[in-house]
Amino acid sequence: MKSLQFSVPADTNKSIRIQEDIMPNFYPYFHRHTETQIMWILKGHGTLAIEQNLFNFEAGDIFYLGANQSHVFRGNFEKDEKQKVHSISIFFDPHKKISAFFVLPEFEELKNFISHSETGFQVASKLTKSIGENIAALQKTKGVDQIIDFIRILNHLMQNRHLHIPLSSEKNLPNHISDTDQRIIDAQNFIKKNFAQNKLTLDLIAKEACMTPQAFCRSFKKRTRITYIEYLNELRVQRACKLLTASSMYSISSVAFNSGFNSLTNFNRVFKSIMKYSPKEYLKHYKEATIEQ
Repeated sequence: MKSLQFSVPADTNKSIRIQEDIMPNFYPYFHRHTETQIMWILKGHGTLAIEQNLFNFEAGDIFYLGANQSHVFRGNFEKDEKQKVHSISIFFDPHKKISAFFVLPEFEELKNFISHSETGFQVASKLTKSIGENIAALQKTKGVDQIIDFIRILNHLMQNRHLHIPLSSEKNLPNHISDTDQRIIDAQNFIKKNFAQNKLTLDLIAKEACMTPQAFCRSFKKRTRITYIEYLNELRVQRACKLLTASSMYSISSVAFNSGFNSLTNFNRVFKSIMKYSPKEYLKHYKEATIEQ
C-alpha cells in the first residue's frame, strides 16, 4: 500500500505541536510524517494499520508513532454514533527545534530511548490513565512550563519502556517521495519564506508548485488536513503575535501590514478566529501576564 507524505501544519513559535481533533472519523489515508506522534484516543474505536501490522484500539488507548512510520487509524462505528472521534496528538521532531535538549548529558538516556522507539509502541494499559492526564494538563500550559511537562511525559514513557507493546519489529522507510508530495512540501517552504508579503496569491503559490490552483488546493488539504489559506493565516498570525509583544513601537495597523495582511478589518477577523482574542485583547492579556510574573 502506498503511503502519503503528510505535512503537519507548522507552528513557528513552538517546539512541539499539540493538536486536538473532534470529528466524524479519523484521517482516512495511509500516511507518514517526519514528526514523531504521541496520540491519545479519547473517543473512537477500530483498527490501526501500521507498516505491515494491525492492532485493535479503543477509547483511552495511547500510541507512540515513530517519524515516517506509515499508518492509518480506521474507525469502526455504528450508524447511530454521533461524535465519533476525539483525540489529542503531540507532534515533535527530536532532530529540529527541541534537539538542543538532547545534546545535554543528562538527556542521553532519553535521546537513546527516542532513537530506539522509532518502530513505535502502544503505551501499556496500566499507564494510559496517568499519561492521558499529563497530556490533558500539557494542553493548558505554555512556554517553558509546557516543554518541561512534555519532557516529563517522555521520561515517564522511558522509565516504563519494558511495559509497552511494540508496533513493528522494523521500520520500513519510504524509498521515495512522490512528485505531488514533493510539490506540496516545496510549496509549504515557499509560503514559509514569503507569507509576510501581502501580494502572495493562490495563483502564485500554485504556479510555484507547477499545479493548477484547483489541483493545488485539493492536494494541499489532502496532505495537511487544512486549506492553504488556513496554513497561510496561521503563519501570519504567529508573526503578528511576535510583533505585538516585541515592542510598543508597532501599531496594530503596522503589525497587520508587516504580517502579510492588506486590510486591518481582515487582520482583526482572522486574528480573533485563530487566537480567540482581538489583537488589542491579546496584547492586554499578554501585558497582564507579564506584570504578574
